[in-house]
Amino acid sequence: MKPASRLVLDCAGTKMKYLSALQGMTLEQIRSVIEIMQQSSDAYLFILDLTADTYMLSEKATKRFPFHSIVIENCTETLKSVVYTSDYEMVAADLEKCRSGEKDSHELEYRWLDRMNRVVWISCKGTVVSGAEGHRLLIGAVSELGTKAKADNITGLRREARFRLNMESTLRDHPESVRYLMRIGIDNFKEINEKEGVEAGDEVLRELADCMIKTVDESVDIYRLVADEFMIVDTGKGRKREPRAVYRQIQETIAAMARNKEYSRFYTVSAGVLEEDFAGRTVEELMRFTEFALNEAKRNGRNQMIMFDRAAYEVYLERLDIRKSLRQDVSHDFRGFEVYYQPIVSAEDYRLIGAEALLRWKNEKFGSVSPALFIPILEESGLIIPVGQYVLWEAAKICKKWKQYIPEFHVNVNLSYVQLYKSDMMRDVERCIQEVGIDPESLVLELTESGYIETNDRIKELFKDLKSRNIDLALDDFGTGYSNMRYLKEIDAKTVKIDRTFVVQALRNEYDFNIISHIIDMVHSLGSAVCMEGIEEKEELSKMMATKPDMIQGYYFGKPTPAGQFEKDYLQATGSL
Repeated sequence: MKPASRLVLDCAGTKMKYLSALQGMTLEQIRSVIEIMQQSSDAYLFILDLTADTYMLSEKATKRFPFHSIVIENCTETLKSVVYTSDYEMVAADLEKCRSGEKDSHELEYRWLDRMNRVVWISCKGTVVSGAEGHRLLIGAVSELGTKAKADNITGLRREARFRLNMESTLRDHPESVRYLMRIGIDNFKEINEKEGVEAGDEVLRELADCMIKTVDESVDIYRLVADEFMIVDTGKGRKREPRAVYRQIQETIAAMARNKEYSRFYTVSAGVLEEDFAGRTVEELMRFTEFALNEAKRNGRNQMIMFDRAAYEVYLERLDIRKSLRQDVSHDFRGFEVYYQPIVSAEDYRLIGAEALLRWKNEKFGSVSPALFIPILEESGLIIPVGQYVLWEAAKICKKWKQYIPEFHVNVNLSYVQLYKSDMMRDVERCIQEVGIDPESLVLELTESGYIETNDRIKELFKDLKSRNIDLALDDFGTGYSNMRYLKEIDAKTVKIDRTFVVQALRNEYDFNIISHIIDMVHSLGSAVCMEGIEEKEELSKMMATKPDMIQGYYFGKPTPAGQFEKDYLQATGSL
């Protein structure tokens, strides 16, 4: 067979002239070499004769992409149907520089279309060598970036790895060019996958990617990050558009697609936007800031855009630090935690009959932290479960001791909804009663009304079990949540505690005063008692006594104090306040 540099072949029924850089090798020999090398590589090997505009590539590439043969004449026209339209001009310009001798290498990342007309990000790298008869040949390989986590073959977008590389370069050389970053996430994407399957989830990802591509200018970059999250990057190369306008257009496009499909599938997206001075920033910082802003949008109800707020972020970081310190103190035998007690008195004669156990926490770094701040963090982290057990045991032990002063003394312990739903509350209470040796009647478990809007069958069964073991329940903060007599029936609370905010309203106007009076009458008719919380002044006590509560709790009778101080002030004296 003649050398390939001189050969005219009939390939796939078409006459093609192919000039090889490797003089003395036949076309078949070159083809064999390519296929042998292809077996040890995931890349697609190629030789492009820039002078003759002829292309030879591995057979594997023709199965993945719409090349009609492994040897192609008039390569320029063929590439127009393979290279993504928006990228073709860039690719053609670079190849022309290689052809003219201005460049001796080709190294670009761009998009090809596969045989299903889907976008595939590729990296094309090649080196120019001199061939026979003065021909310039580009020899190299094409790699799919999707196989290297740099591109995503579901959406046709580049992946996080490429975003990081590009942003590192931009932040280093032209940070002032960045207008904004927008991190977009699909709301409840997990539910789509679980209910409709992964294929449906992939379809939603493709739809959203197409929607964003159509919304932003070609100069704006879009990347797919993890799972259902995307990043839009405006580096100031095109016309300026406000991020909120871009987000609204994306929302409108998604809604229009849903209408066209008669709402067979409907989803929304949330977005977090970073728009500030990017000089001196790192990619890691940008990722953290945009993630925080996106999460804020989802925490605030989803289907909205939130701008990154540094003050809110600082609060968030402080909460993370507090959570870390809480975890450390819990693991060190509840270091810094202490249970305080506030007296509860009989409304009949102001005689001390019990106390509410209230958790306090003092940390070496943060000092004394308000329960309004650290308790929600305990709940979010799940640490409220071991801490709740600690409070229960401490309160039960001290109650047993104080009953020597007042035999009917009881202690109220607050329960978090997290303890109810995520721990075996009945087991914990029974074990505490047995180990401490306290009468069940001495414990009152307080449930915050606003935390129990929905009580499932398991929780209702727990309430029944507690009552069957003579453990009383109290409905706390009544009047601050979804005040509903249904809770009294479901919880079967022995006591209803009227919150301070409700009391203040009653003190200010007659209307609210009458409401409280009627509520107390209804509670009494159901066989439950009423504890009036937040009484701080003598005048308040005098007026609210007209509503006929059964118990009083408030600063007027005593503030929360440590166990030792409580015992000294209230129990070692007369037992009355």
